[in-house]
Amino acid sequence: MTTDKQSIARNQNGKPPAEKSLAGNTAWAVIGNGFHAGGRFLLVIILTHYFASEQVGRVLYALAVVTPLAFLINMELRTVYITDTKNWIKAGHCLALRSVSNIILLLLLLILCAAPWPQWDRQLTILILLVGAVRMAESWSDIYWGVLQKNERMKYVSISQVLRTVAVLLFSLIIARFTDNIQWMLLGWAIITLGVLWLYDRPNADRLTPVRWLWQRQILKQLGWLAFPVGVFVALAILNQQVAQYFIQPTLGDSTVAYFGVMISIVSGITAVQNGVNQAILPRLANYFNRSRYDFWKLLGKITGISSTVMAAVLLTIWWRGALILKILYGPEYAQHAGLFVVIMGSGWIVVMGMIAGDALLACHRFKSRMTAMALGLSANAMICWYFIGEYQLAAPAWAAVVSSGIILLICAAMLAQASMKKY
Repeated sequence: MTTDKQSIARNQNGKPPAEKSLAGNTAWAVIGNGFHAGGRFLLVIILTHYFASEQVGRVLYALAVVTPLAFLINMELRTVYITDTKNWIKAGHCLALRSVSNIILLLLLLILCAAPWPQWDRQLTILILLVGAVRMAESWSDIYWGVLQKNERMKYVSISQVLRTVAVLLFSLIIARFTDNIQWMLLGWAIITLGVLWLYDRPNADRLTPVRWLWQRQILKQLGWLAFPVGVFVALAILNQQVAQYFIQPTLGDSTVAYFGVMISIVSGITAVQNGVNQAILPRLANYFNRSRYDFWKLLGKITGISSTVMAAVLLTIWWRGALILKILYGPEYAQHAGLFVVIMGSGWIVVMGMIAGDALLACHRFKSRMTAMALGLSANAMICWYFIGEYQLAAPAWAAVVSSGIILLICAAMLAQASMKKY
């Protein structure tokens, strides 16, 4: 009877139920991450239209300081959890370890802000602490999203992203319209994130797997050792996008951070959408790698082809009307850097290809290989910025992004080819 039902499903839909489920989950992932990326994109527009470029630069700099550290300390528990095909990791273990990591993150941020940095004033340290609060709130949601993702319920993850994004956008618009206080805006983001977590994410995840703290010391230790390299990789990936701002801010000022940051934020939005696609197929890729290398490469090739086509269209659009796009979105002062916009978006194309190859490595459980690629790419990025930003200004970080992303793509592709040649 089961076979007959599957045959009927195949005949009516042209594909087996599993493939239909994968397509549906991928579609929901694209919707959710696309909505989230679009929301972040609109947030940057709100900031540039209602606040001076110096203030925008300070917020972007605070994000650049906090975000890599947050992902390093919190590790990438969600990725490790959803790719665990033996099911020895429970959501409660991830929740317990995330509790510890958030406490460590808070302590590190307090120590960092208490240090006598010459270019950090009181306003910047407050912004850094508030961004930290936002990141900690998001990290709690990540555990519940992992439960939904592992059970291939990306619909609920996407709805959560939409709810959070709409609420954050409306709140930010009200704050920007009637006040001049970015600090209240950041505090609202953290509160909204916790509210969506408690009212929506938690009950939906609990229907599939009750998420309760599990303090099993030996398992937590093993989970930490396994997840930390992935956390290092994610931190390096984010740092690779943000590292230029560490050199721009002291050399060229807060306004220049804003000019570069708004262009990089578009690349970040695109990579967020790509990450949603990759996360949706990651459990399936992990299973295919263990069962069928043909299906593994077929699915990977399909995603690579679609993503490359989309990025080619985006890059052509930026090359054709980049200045006009920047002027409409952010204003005339940002449109002066249209030539660099094309270069940065070119690096974004390479980043997307590197993300696909790198996430395929995660499906193969080659965590350290991807970390090595990212470390080498980051080193090249930082060195180019350090040596050339004084002479070539924003052109240096733009081309550094191209070189760095190219190095990461080549290494990940080579590592992936090597991993796929090994026996099951």
